[in-house]
Amino acid sequence: MSIQKTIEENMKAVLGGDLLENALNFVTHLRETGIEVNGNRFFYMNEPTCIIIWKHDENNANGEWFICDCPLQEHEGFPICESVKEYVQSSVSKCRNCGCNHEDKGATRTIFGKEFDNLCSSPVAFINPTAEELEKVKIMMELWKHIIAEQKKG
Repeated sequence: MSIQKTIEENMKAVLGGDLLENALNFVTHLRETGIEVNGNRFFYMNEPTCIIIWKHDENNANGEWFICDCPLQEHEGFPICESVKEYVQSSVSKCRNCGCNHEDKGATRTIFGKEFDNLCSSPVAFINPTAEELEKVKIMMELWKHIIAEQKKG
């Protein structure tokens, strides 16, 4: 019987330096705010919020990690500042013809008022976010939790 490693143990085996510290701090934050982890997928009230992926990168001794599959929508009851919107827009992920057959592959989407074409099925990927950038992702996580809670109420 094999014992399944925690997400933290798996990250420590691949990431190093600031990347590892930022990734571990982000996972801790998610847990502290009521978001549950299952493997590398995160849920709030049994609804998906994001996926974290990490890998060894031969061009970078500390590896690489990114946050993706994040719900992207505005909500009138939760204003988002322009710097967060700009960061999200700068993190748009274009379709790279990776071979996925996802129905959203190559889609056109409006993200915080700006239209983007030929997007990946995960339209935004926060790649190797710094501690400062993670503060913006945390705001997005609070937005997603707010939207999920509102949907569950109604």
